[in-house]
This record gives sequence, structure tokens and C-alpha cells, in this order.
Amino acid sequence: MTRDQFIEWAEGRGWKLDRYGHLRKSTGGKTYRFKLSRVAVRYEYRIRTRSSYGPTTRWVRIRSGYFSKLSITDEGKLAGMRR
Repeated sequence: MTRDQFIEWAEGRGWKLDRYGHLRKSTGGKTYRFKLSRVAVRYEYRIRTRSSYGPTTRWVRIRSGYFSKLSITDEGKLAGMRR
């Protein structure tokens, strides 16, 4: 799978490109994203944390994979992501 094929698959399922070139989607009050690089993708979600400077947010990786190892199943789901 190529990066462009991945973006086409994700946009067909409601993901939107943000200004940084990553794909985002909000579901059930949580924000998820596919962080895209040249050769790989990371599936992450945003959490809110507290620090001495006040509330902040950060991204936590759920799964990741190289584009060369990703594929779409017959049911239209993404396969090849690893923990």
C-alpha cells in the first residue's frame, strides 16, 4: 500500500486531513489521528494531562505500521498495524 492509497482509504471512512498533513477523526468525545510520515503511519489518540504549568494535551500511540506492510481486507478494514 502507498501513502496516497492509505489517505484515499481513510478519507472514504470520514477521516479529514488537518493542517499538518495528518488524518483526524473525533468519536465519542475522543480525538484520534493517523500521524503520517513518508514510510509509516501511527494510530494515536489525544489525552488531557495536568502539569505544573496547567492542563495540557498529548498524543498516545495505539498502533503503528509501515505502508509497505499495510493492506485492506475484503471487508474494507485495515490490516498490518502492530502494537
